[in-house]
Amino acid sequence: DQPALWYHRHINIPLRFQTKENIMNILVALLVLVSSLSAGCTLPEWNFESEKDLKAWIPNEQVDQLQVADGTLSFRTTSWDPFLMCEGQSITASPWQYIHIRLKADHPGMGDLFWTGTTDGPYGGLSEEKKSRFRVQGGNEWEDIVVAPFWQTEGTIHKLRLDLYEGSHFEIDFIKICDWSSGATPSSETTWTFSHGKAPWTVLPGEQLLFSPPLELDAAQLTWAVIRLRSSRTGILGLLWGCGGERGLQSQDIEVKGDGRMRTYNLLLAGIPSWRKPVNALGLRLPEGKDNSIEIESVTLSSEPAGPPDLEVRSFGFENGVNRQNREASLMARISNLGGGSAHGCRLELQIPPGITLKKGSQVTELQSLRYGDIAVATWTVVSEQAGDRDVSLKITGLEEPVLAQTTLRFYPERTVTPLPYPPPPQPVSGEVDVCMYYFPGWDSPAKWDCIRTVAPIRKPLLGYYDEGKPECVDWQIKWAVENGIQCFLVDWYWCRGQQILNHWFDAYREARYRDFLKVAIMWANHNPPGSHDREDWRKVTREWIEKYFPLKSYCQVDGKPAVFIWAPDLIRNDFGGSAEVTAALQESQQMARDAGYKGITFIAMGNHESENQVQTLLDEGYTGATNYHEWGTAAEAAMNMKRYRFEDVVASEPGTWARRDRMCGSLTYYPVVDTGWDSRPWHGDKSLVIEGRTPELFEKLLTAARDYAISAKKPFIVLGPANEWGEGSYIEPATEYGFEMYEKIRAVFGKGDPSGWPENLSPADLGLGPYDFPPQPLVSSWDFDREPGDWRTMMNTGPLKTADGALHFRTSSKDPALMAGLNGIKAEDYSKLSLRMKITGQIKDYSHCQVFWSTEGSSISEATSLSLPLQRDGEMHEYVFDLSSNPRWRGRIAALRLDPCDEADVEVVIDSIALRK
Repeated sequence: DQPALWYHRHINIPLRFQTKENIMNILVALLVLVSSLSAGCTLPEWNFESEKDLKAWIPNEQVDQLQVADGTLSFRTTSWDPFLMCEGQSITASPWQYIHIRLKADHPGMGDLFWTGTTDGPYGGLSEEKKSRFRVQGGNEWEDIVVAPFWQTEGTIHKLRLDLYEGSHFEIDFIKICDWSSGATPSSETTWTFSHGKAPWTVLPGEQLLFSPPLELDAAQLTWAVIRLRSSRTGILGLLWGCGGERGLQSQDIEVKGDGRMRTYNLLLAGIPSWRKPVNALGLRLPEGKDNSIEIESVTLSSEPAGPPDLEVRSFGFENGVNRQNREASLMARISNLGGGSAHGCRLELQIPPGITLKKGSQVTELQSLRYGDIAVATWTVVSEQAGDRDVSLKITGLEEPVLAQTTLRFYPERTVTPLPYPPPPQPVSGEVDVCMYYFPGWDSPAKWDCIRTVAPIRKPLLGYYDEGKPECVDWQIKWAVENGIQCFLVDWYWCRGQQILNHWFDAYREARYRDFLKVAIMWANHNPPGSHDREDWRKVTREWIEKYFPLKSYCQVDGKPAVFIWAPDLIRNDFGGSAEVTAALQESQQMARDAGYKGITFIAMGNHESENQVQTLLDEGYTGATNYHEWGTAAEAAMNMKRYRFEDVVASEPGTWARRDRMCGSLTYYPVVDTGWDSRPWHGDKSLVIEGRTPELFEKLLTAARDYAISAKKPFIVLGPANEWGEGSYIEPATEYGFEMYEKIRAVFGKGDPSGWPENLSPADLGLGPYDFPPQPLVSSWDFDREPGDWRTMMNTGPLKTADGALHFRTSSKDPALMAGLNGIKAEDYSKLSLRMKITGQIKDYSHCQVFWSTEGSSISEATSLSLPLQRDGEMHEYVFDLSSNPRWRGRIAALRLDPCDEADVEVVIDSIALRK
């Protein structure tokens, strides 16, 4: 009858014995518990000491020379998708397990570990949602690969698959499933101090991952993570966590400064959908780099940000591109507070050298009070008496230590403004090799530009935040392109079940005076939902090409036939039910084109040419060429961080990749791609991949390699990566950052003739033209759609927006439709709710939702800045009220709204009104 205490590791279970029946029940429970604990401790490992371990991991046909010797498994990968499959497992999944693989390889690359608790589905339970990615350094050195899958939602793991990469020799010492919890009882601790040699968290092998002891936390009140650390090297720190009901490792990234100072980093977790109860573990992924020294002082979860004010100059430099001597130029700085404390009484001190005159603004400016996340914008107008590069600096005082920023301003030689009524006709520069370039027509409303204006103003185009629907803007683009050696735009084109979006650029091109100077071709961005391609729709899309695009005088022809570039051949194949139907469809298109007076159509695949089998499939279906939208070579394998690549690695590795793709494509003509970069932080925030270090000089080096390769390989043209993917960070169109330099590198490499005879690159300001920005938008907080859509524009996956009967009407073309509107920086504190009156008719699933997103000045739209509500399914008009104030990220000034009315394809949407409310 006395209490007893039974221990197993760190788990304690108090037991009170009362009756014989109770004792028997308790003994049964103990046996079950002991069994489960034993199972949890007996985790599988494969040391490859015998053929038994070899038989556990079955290779596919792309793994060759497989053998076990001296306690290692060795093999060579021979094609693009090699893997080892391990089936028949029964691993009780927990949040605190990790997989430890010790291997070496002779080449770097990226790998994936797939895992599943079910064997159902087209890939035997495996899917992209159930995998952990890792990077192999290569160099024939042993490496510790560690992944934390957080696979607890699977219950029991039955299958593993290790995916590696092509053309490397591997040795694997062991594969182990491990547990860092040591059986500890989950705690509710929220503060950890790393001091005096203490290490309250577990450092996993490889020393890049640290994890807390097991946790059981309610995330609702823990809205911030506060990390105190110092770093010797700038890099990306990942805050990691796992939740009981969420599959996979979750993360939020932040850039740490490599200045050796102890700093406080605040990460706002509230609003992130995966930050929810129960949080089972917290972790850190340290910045990578052998020369990096990290000292962590503490990690705290709290309801508020912490630490002193921490001001950062987010951008400092010219507001506009191509600024000339003796002409007024706008200088702009954006300052943000990243610290928990408010910054009061700070001053901006602008330092300018002799020869530059300050025409507007003050050299010393009082800075407004800034709370965490607030942004201040300061502008000055300056005039330089001399051409050339001039250094200016900015200092922020009033903090414990001043904040310094410096920039180099380039003033071009003076030029007398010669006012003209319209851009002058182009003077084309021909090249040794034809140059095509992708063009993304995504800039048809002020709201689309908000992410650039507030997050990356250095990308401001020379045309301003322009309206692509203006023929005069298109004529400038044509002039600049052909005068710098570009012959053709491959224009992103969107069609889904007969519905089209983002056609405004082509419409303006048709009206442009100089359209016949620039060739154009359709790049069908057919990343449409499953089931959106069928034979009748294929006939319709072919008729659309033949009737509205092929007749254009400058429509691009390849092999004497109009060219159509197809983004995703596999999606067409999947929807048609196989290659035979695709072959028939393409043959039918060829006949339709011949009936219309053309020789046929040249179809060029944008993907699915990574293996001999894929290439043969494309050839059988009727494609004659292949290329890509991006080509980064092996920059990922050379990167020190999975989210930070170097442009110099792109430049070094792309030529070898062109040659490899060319060999793989065989008789499918491969057209090499010269990439223009990637940095999608304006669209996707700190989780984005960034290719760092892009410069005109490195771009010229890559262009030179492309020219030499194209000539030696007898390629009819090369393709430049996107000209104007401003949000994704793939752009070379004239802009504030480099002016005309990127374009001028193209004609310097490809241009024929005497450079002294090439036309001068002129900005609109040089001719008294422009700006072409959208006009200033009034402060609007409600829309009734009595006459027009107003600020709202299609962002993606909808049909044309129409107003009728006092409402906005459209049809969705996929499960991810979205509209967007600019808000001109309204104050979030003035509004607490958003009201949406809407009805949807069609097939609506019982879990469908509508969702509203927003961006603030200085941050991008994300799932964290959103709210969702379940849809009413009766086809009637309903009011949906979003409580914006319930999300702590509804703060500061709001730049734009995005509305996803549903997650259904092929439904009719009618919006009666949208309104922000007090």
